[in-house]
Amino acid sequence: MSDVKQSLQDKLQKLEKGLYLMSLDRVRALSVHETVDLIEELRAVVAAAKADTDKL
Repeated sequence: MSDVKQSLQDKLQKLEKGLYLMSLDRVRALSVHETVDLIEELRAVVAAAKADTDKL
């Protein structure tokens, strides 16, 4: 598997985990500051994924 493909898969897993943490499926809701931090982290993941797609 190419490095770019593996990198994109890793980023998608991070996005999936982050969305789960903010979903209604959770027993404990995230606090406001945890949610804001997670959103900023996920934005960085999306930016990195976009950069990876430029390599394809």
